[in-house]
Amino acid sequence: MLKNVKMDMEQENRITEAMNSLDGIQGAKAPADGFAKIQQKLANHRMQKEQHPVGSWMKVAAVVALVICSNVWAVSNYWTSESVATEDSSSYPQLMTDFNLYDYE
Repeated sequence: MLKNVKMDMEQENRITEAMNSLDGIQGAKAPADGFAKIQQKLANHRMQKEQHPVGSWMKVAAVVALVICSNVWAVSNYWTSESVATEDSSSYPQLMTDFNLYDYE
């Protein structure tokens, strides 16, 4: 029983010690010109962004490249399908004569 009381006192002392360890500590204070420095950095960033509008030209170049590539792909597919269609149309009359069911010719 005496042991439990002693452990409770030690635990209470540790809690009190931890709570009192923050006495005398002051909170951090912001520098007086901190807000002005933030505004200056934002202004500098905007000026640099306006001086180098590379991003907008890159977007335009990407769209132009996409349009050109899609047109090349569409034309090449069109020519491929056109050549296949001309080959099929020449063999069609032969098919009709081979499978003439009514024998009228």
